[in-house]
Amino acid sequence: MMTPVPMELVSFVVLKEKAEEVASRLLSLGVFHPVDLRNIEDTLQSLSSYQIDKEMAACDGILLRIRELSRRIGLEAPGVCNKDIRDFSYVAAGEFLDSVDKQVKTLIDNKEEIEHQVAVDQSILDHVRDYIPFAPRRSSLYSFLEVYTGTMEEKNASVLEKSLADIPHVMYPFRKEGPRIIAMIIGLRRDRALLNKVLRDVAWQEIAYPREVEDVSKEAQGKLMRKIEEQKARIAVLDEQIRSLARTHAQEIGAIHSAVRVNRAILEAKRYSCLTDKTALFAGWVPAVDKEKVIRAVRSISGISYIESRAPESMEIAQEDVPVKFSHGAVLKPFEMLIEAYGIPRYGSVDPTVFVAISFLIMFGAMFGDIGHGAVLIIIGLLLGKKKASEGLRHTSALLLYCGSSACVFGALYGSFFGIEFPSVWIKPIENIMEVFRISIYLGIAMISIGILINVINAFRDRDYVKAFFDKAGLIGGVIYWAGIGLVSKLFISKTNIPAYYPLVIAAGVLALFLFPLIDCMVKKKYSHLMESFMESLVGILEVFMGYLANTVSFIRVAAFALAHTGLFIAIFDLAKIVHTEGSTGDMFSWIVLILGNILAVALEGLVVAIQSVRLNYYEFFSKFFVSGKAVYKPLSV
Repeated sequence: MMTPVPMELVSFVVLKEKAEEVASRLLSLGVFHPVDLRNIEDTLQSLSSYQIDKEMAACDGILLRIRELSRRIGLEAPGVCNKDIRDFSYVAAGEFLDSVDKQVKTLIDNKEEIEHQVAVDQSILDHVRDYIPFAPRRSSLYSFLEVYTGTMEEKNASVLEKSLADIPHVMYPFRKEGPRIIAMIIGLRRDRALLNKVLRDVAWQEIAYPREVEDVSKEAQGKLMRKIEEQKARIAVLDEQIRSLARTHAQEIGAIHSAVRVNRAILEAKRYSCLTDKTALFAGWVPAVDKEKVIRAVRSISGISYIESRAPESMEIAQEDVPVKFSHGAVLKPFEMLIEAYGIPRYGSVDPTVFVAISFLIMFGAMFGDIGHGAVLIIIGLLLGKKKASEGLRHTSALLLYCGSSACVFGALYGSFFGIEFPSVWIKPIENIMEVFRISIYLGIAMISIGILINVINAFRDRDYVKAFFDKAGLIGGVIYWAGIGLVSKLFISKTNIPAYYPLVIAAGVLALFLFPLIDCMVKKKYSHLMESFMESLVGILEVFMGYLANTVSFIRVAAFALAHTGLFIAIFDLAKIVHTEGSTGDMFSWIVLILGNILAVALEGLVVAIQSVRLNYYEFFSKFFVSGKAVYKPLSV
């Protein structure tokens, strides 16, 4: 758990005719992370590789067609292949999909045509119902009347009435929409010019109705409604036919889908293999515990001319190039997201996931300590973690559950429930400000010290003894830091006499860091670089002192946010008192302030606290030891 899973590079040679079967067996095992051995062994550069681009494109094309077809017929999850993939044919699969596509297209085209007609008919019906209180008729159908239907600003209605005072007319305003009213005006045809001028003056906007709307009687509306219902019934029949088609072909579509995915994964394995005239060379990383299983599986297929397994430590390969696999259980899995957002820990180094899980939850809870707010996060986490949620969403859900639980624990320790104070189990931050700051500094010292120790362990594992002692986060830097902490504690906290060995230890450590680059330069006889090494020594020592000081002080933000959380609720409760007045209205405003204040605290402050917890891990903790790898372990799988 404290380091990534040990890996071994397994390579083997098989006859070309067995390559497909071997790749299929490796796929079924699900533990083989393929690599191109030519990138590791220079002597293999002359070997050729499989030409798979055309077949890969065919696989991708069929998968794309299946996804689109499944979407159109409502097929959620294609089934599992239940036949030998050696019987699979791209041509037959294409012909089958063509046949189904043709049937689906006929049904969907008919459905879309009917849906379009329903939309048109419904639009006509809605137009009539919403805007016209009676059946309209075009002005051209009347011999002596001019009919206008349109909208204008409500404030212009009185102006229009005055302007039409001397013109025979009838005005019927029958609907209001925002600042505008919809009205019908009927006048004499002989006054058309005057009517048009008056309407222009009040910014009248004519409503243009489709020809089908004209003369829509109640009987015609009833017919239109019946027509729409009949069309919807036809759509329901077509939907059932599409579903029936999906049920009929679901198994075959699923079989093709699975077979293509298997073939694609096999092609992916072959992409990394090397070829000679008669043989194929496969190579890949396998967890050490699964090595024998892979070897037995390959040997069971045919006579093998060569099999080899090697640990990374016995090879001339950078540790960064070895894929990394974590061995965490379900409890720690969600915290891998926080690690991977920063980088992948290099193979062979200490895995910081356990430390991050503990420190992240402690810091989050300390800064967000409230039982009520923690309970809200737990509820949100439970809602997100439904059984159909994706893996990423489930991990986010678990993180919310952990953070909520931590907030509840610290809420009990602080004595806070939705900002309401009650007797604390441990401490009230607002009443013990200096103590809270002191505890935050202690937390920072502990995390920085663990970071130094991890860096030293990593250096010893790499047999890089110079880094173990003389790195800025090496043993000598750590001793200076710890001695400095002891010196400050004696001077400012306990206020006792300073033992002589503290200054001596610090001076000896500084001298060692100062002299090492100079001595190294002289041993390597790089005398021209002496001045450069001298400046490097000075800057390095300055970085040690300033860096450790800044890293430690940075943890004060844990105390600051814990106090800010309490202070925010003091302000919210004071504001609630200010808006409170006698009567029910005052109570309502007060409750609104309290509810909105809690929502703000959970949403905004919760996000800020999470960011700060991550930041302290990344910049103050990881900066001491973290070395990134290049690849995550991704075995062949469907």
